[in-house]
Amino acid sequence: MESNRVWAFGGEGKSAVAMNANLLAILDGLSNLALLVLTAIYASFVLGNYRAGDPPPRPRLDLRDPLHCAGQWTVWLGVEALAITARVTSPFFGILSEASADVGEWVLARRHHESH
Repeated sequence: MESNRVWAFGGEGKSAVAMNANLLAILDGLSNLALLVLTAIYASFVLGNYRAGDPPPRPRLDLRDPLHCAGQWTVWLGVEALAITARVTSPFFGILSEASADVGEWVLARRHHESH
């Protein structure tokens, strides 16, 4: 009776728990890697369609092929979101570019005055 209690709550039980924890950690790492790969593939589809120039036509709803339809819609929505983000942030980056040029001119002028 005493030896069963030691086995159930002792050495072998702890190693099984540790093995399960390691397996869960490996599965968690693999799922994170798969999510990263899928995100990279999706981003490549969105950027490829965005760089093509003309906005892609709005996809039609096709209930006969829902997986393909959902893929087309997610890529189209990604391209639209990227286009809107580019339009909204473009003036901001223009301001930052001008400010950076002004700072560069100020640094060069200051360096020129300090060397004389």
